[in-house]
Amino acid sequence: MFSTLSARLFALIAAIALLGLGGLAWVEVKSHTRHLEDETIRGALRLSDTIRRSTRSSMLKNQKDDVYDIIQNVAAQPGIERIRLFKKDGRILYSSLTDEKGIFLDIHAEACVNCHTGKQPPENTDGCRERTRIITAPDGHRVLGLITPVYNEPTCTGATCHATVESEPVLGVLDVQLSLKYIDDSLILQNRNFLLFTYLFMLGIALTGGLFVWRFVHIPVRALIRGTEQLSRGNLDHRLNMQSDTEMGRLATGFNQMAGELELARQQLTDWARTLEQRVEEKTNILKQAQVKLIQNEKMASLGTLSAAVAHEINNPLSGVLTYTRLLRKLLNRDVPPPERIPDMRKYLEVIADEITRCGKIVSNLLEFSRQSNMRVAPTNINTIVERTLFLIGHKLELQNIQLQRNLHTALPEITCDADQIQQALLALLINAIEAMPNGGILTIATQPETVSQEEGIILTLSDTGYGISMSHIPRVFEPFFTTKQDQKGVGLGLSLVYGIVKRHGGRINVQSEEGQGTTFKITLPRQTKIAENDTANFPVFEGASA
Repeated sequence: MFSTLSARLFALIAAIALLGLGGLAWVEVKSHTRHLEDETIRGALRLSDTIRRSTRSSMLKNQKDDVYDIIQNVAAQPGIERIRLFKKDGRILYSSLTDEKGIFLDIHAEACVNCHTGKQPPENTDGCRERTRIITAPDGHRVLGLITPVYNEPTCTGATCHATVESEPVLGVLDVQLSLKYIDDSLILQNRNFLLFTYLFMLGIALTGGLFVWRFVHIPVRALIRGTEQLSRGNLDHRLNMQSDTEMGRLATGFNQMAGELELARQQLTDWARTLEQRVEEKTNILKQAQVKLIQNEKMASLGTLSAAVAHEINNPLSGVLTYTRLLRKLLNRDVPPPERIPDMRKYLEVIADEITRCGKIVSNLLEFSRQSNMRVAPTNINTIVERTLFLIGHKLELQNIQLQRNLHTALPEITCDADQIQQALLALLINAIEAMPNGGILTIATQPETVSQEEGIILTLSDTGYGISMSHIPRVFEPFFTTKQDQKGVGLGLSLVYGIVKRHGGRINVQSEEGQGTTFKITLPRQTKIAENDTANFPVFEGASA
């Protein structure tokens, strides 16, 4: 229970009240008791002095009966235990209690020990406390004893009551004993009443402090704690109903303002997130369109690179077709062709048909490659894609005196992919390899099953003996717009698109190269590629140099 602020404040107030008022009550009781005792002692002193003065004349005249009558009459007053008159040697000359007369009192008794602690009793006992002692009566109540010395005065010389010895300053002692029972009972009653009042006052302070702490500390603090818990649970519309100018009221006002600002900020973040999602979707669509255009433009750039070689390759069969067509026309200009030339004419027609079919196949492949289409995945043999791509680039290899080495595995598993994009990636790598060997060289392309990972797939390797790539450029070869080609032969998008296509199919591509020795690209494609059939080429343009 003392873990709460209100409980600790209440305990502090109760402890301060208990210690403060308890200490004050103790001091007050002690002071009051001392004051009553002092007043009683002063009264006893006056009484003793009155008895001494009243009996002085009778003592000087040695009128003992008058002295005894005065003492007896005074002792009969309420509150006086007894009055005794001692000689110096300790013998009781007179006592209000008749059975004590003539008795010698022991100096070690409780009534005498204060004055006779040393060898000689004190000659001067003018101090109030020095002349008094408090003893306990047989029935248990306290008794105040007051000693009044009877000094040897000059007037005592020649008195008939005793033999005067000038060397003895004290002739005897008047002992007056007053009962303190009435004072003790009064003190007990007054102290009880005072302590009761003190306890009630302490209880009132504790209750008042407790109610104050409960009203102005506990309730507001609990409300703040519940409000904070509500905010932590996301309930930002929670508000505190505390309207005051106190610190707690200002704290509640600040809490409400903070909750309002948090709610507004969350609403703004929600709106901003909603707007951001829309903007991201818009930018994503724009990026997809840009990527589609980029792929198509890269296709057109590849077609531009192949156009001269393809035109030359188509020109050869068309020249043969033209030649054989002229021969046939010459033979058909006669009314009847010679019978011996009919087999030749049939041969010419077969050649013309073959060359036209070859031209149509070249044009068909070029048109299919240049066509813009959506993402289409289907089971495909990678060797088929390789052969189709090599057919498009075959004449360019012959023009640049590049030897082609095929190492195609005959039992490859089919992979699920977009054949058009894989062909475009392979064509981009082939064109780069051809451009790296302007004076001829060896181009090696190989396929094999992938056996390292648990999933089946294929590995496509493309190697050339061209210029190679420096070690400082290898980490950047797949970055967009990074190129080492001179004379503006490239804009640096081919390899980044290759990388994006491979990653889009869930594959990996890495490059190994040594400057002046050649370059090798290794592509690993999984057997199953999870791509939506109608999804356009939405792939990252760059993620690193190898994957």
